[in-house]
Amino acid sequence: MPAYGPLNSGFSGVHMLWNHPDAPYPCGTSMNHPDHIAGRLLAVGVLAALAEREVSGEGQHLELAQTEAAAYLMGEKYLEAARDGADPAPRGNSHPHAAPHGVYPSAGDDQWVAIAVMDDDAWRSLCKALGWDDEPALRSAADRVAARDQLDVRVAEWTQTRTKEEAAELLQSHGVSTMPVMGPYDHHADPHLLERGAIVTLHHPEVGDERHIGNPLRFSRLPQRRAEAAPLMGADTEAVLTSALGLDADEVAKLVADGVCR
Repeated sequence: MPAYGPLNSGFSGVHMLWNHPDAPYPCGTSMNHPDHIAGRLLAVGVLAALAEREVSGEGQHLELAQTEAAAYLMGEKYLEAARDGADPAPRGNSHPHAAPHGVYPSAGDDQWVAIAVMDDDAWRSLCKALGWDDEPALRSAADRVAARDQLDVRVAEWTQTRTKEEAAELLQSHGVSTMPVMGPYDHHADPHLLERGAIVTLHHPEVGDERHIGNPLRFSRLPQRRAEAAPLMGADTEAVLTSALGLDADEVAKLVADGVCR
């Protein structure tokens, strides 16, 4: 049966977990999460079946449900529900064992920076970068998690005075895991992605030059391949009709002239 990632994200429960605790309804993410997970699991299944064929000579029938693939990644949440006797609650961008940990507003309209302080060393680095005192009451991860809301407010007050790139560069220089939250236009202009060939420029005869995502797979002994711009209406008509139907160029021209095809 056809499977639709956005629907199965909700059905599997991931949208609820990814939501913010104070949101009026589960919003999750616009990414078709189960699509990607199911594809990867199925690829592993195919490899496992091929490995078994090498041993036993027997083929395999593979069945993979997209919803089950998404639920597969939430095993600890099922255990958590069994342990606590209650459904897990959404936690947004927070982390159960680390704080500050989240996405914080930066200067500009709808601009954000992601910061993850995962251990005591990162906390001391954050304090140094932000000019904070290393307060004894916040030196343990448990203490910082308990003060998560207050820390989020303090971090946001700092990030709002800087662009996301400025905030990320400063915190990274101090060893804090930080990245600007990037949208499509940020990706298109990112120097690193351009240097890597992750973003390529395609020429379309009507639209002109446009930047698109490149092929992320790189093989040591194969040339890098990329998609071409979308063809215009009728661009391949003659090639298809002459090769598939055996028509000659004059017959195709007559079909075009009579309005049968373009």
